Amino acid sequence: SDKTGTLTQNKMTVVDHTGETNLVATAMALCSDANLNADNQAEGEPTEAALVVWSGKLDLPKSQLKAQQPRVGEAPFDSMRKMMSTVHRTADGTLIPFTKGAPDELLKRCTHALVGGSAVEMTDALRAEILAANKAMADKALRVLAAAKKELAAEPTVYDSETVECELCFLGLVGMIDPVRPEVK
Repeated sequence: SDKTGTLTQNKMTVVDHTGETNLVATAMALCSDANLNADNQAEGEPTEAALVVWSGKLDLPKSQLKAQQPRVGEAPFDSMRKMMSTVHRTADGTLIPFTKGAPDELLKRCTHALVGGSAVEMTDALRAEILAANKAMADKALRVLAAAKKELAAEPTVYDSETVECELCFLGLVGMIDPVRPEVK
């Protein structure tokens, strides 16, 4: 049987995360095609909508984030690489690609990780720690996505996976679930 909307509320919800909360929420919201409408309801694919709702609950509405860091390019989601990236221009002109995707695939592209507010070199031990956190969330039946970012020294001639999804700095994980309908029990 199909459980979505029958056994569950069909309303993906962020319930767990690792990393610096506001930065991970900002990355996830900006690296999505979902938006909040005038009634503050999420519009878009359910997983991306959950990320935008989460950032809004943290007082980081996507409309405000987009105004501060407008999107100037993207490497759209691709099921082969299991990730997507969007590139944003900050107020000082810096170009920042945010990438979200499957933790195991995204980690392969990370050379650094944000730990305690500082970028540290990615080590095998750190990678194992991140994968263990991913497994812990997955073991709780959560859908897990990872977030990363980098800074571009110059504007690329083309926004593609090879340009924006390499030498990334891992930011954190987000775990989501589609809650069970109250009457199911």
